[in-house]
Amino acid sequence: MNKVLLAAVSALTLSVALPGAAATLTFTNTIGGDTTGTGPYTLTSTDLTFSVLRFVNAETVNFGDLTNLDLTYDAVQGGVGGGAPRIAVVTDADHDGSADGFFEILLGPAGSFVDGSLGVHNTGNLLAQNDLGRYDLSGLGGPFYSNYATALATAGGFGVLRFSILLDSFGGADKTFIIGADGLHAAGAVPEPVTWALMIGGFGLVGLALRRRRAIAA
Repeated sequence: MNKVLLAAVSALTLSVALPGAAATLTFTNTIGGDTTGTGPYTLTSTDLTFSVLRFVNAETVNFGDLTNLDLTYDAVQGGVGGGAPRIAVVTDADHDGSADGFFEILLGPAGSFVDGSLGVHNTGNLLAQNDLGRYDLSGLGGPFYSNYATALATAGGFGVLRFSILLDSFGGADKTFIIGADGLHAAGAVPEPVTWALMIGGFGLVGLALRRRRAIAA
């Protein structure tokens, strides 16, 4: 009696990430050190204290896919200087969802990175500023006196988990800054997951099996 080989149509579902269109990132905020408020936030620092305001992005994005990064802040006391305030870009090099490094971006004008003027300021797009010294890559084992091009070459493929605003003094003047919950803006190409269903016909499988059986019989 001949045996009939039956095969059901099967589906293999694949989920892939395709490059997405440029989008503005959304954040949640957490605070540390002497930061106070619920948005706007007040950051203060002295020789013995510091403040942190974190912008934790909800979307997965690589540093190299970012097209804009800017910060609006109100300098109440002290102004920009001595590397503070600055933005720490916390990275995920192996894309496992955990932080494994960081690098820092200094604020202020190119060259001195010192701006003693008070009031509301906007940094402009920091990713468009390739001046030497603005990027400190020592947290990734790179040079502390660097630029955007080197940061891109070093960490372009690293995931970005959050942007942290760091304020300290280290022997300089006491500082006070006010930053809104939406004070940091970032935009980039966020990958969009796409699900595909790959259908394998059962009759195709039957045909392969029959051809294989005939070849063995010959």
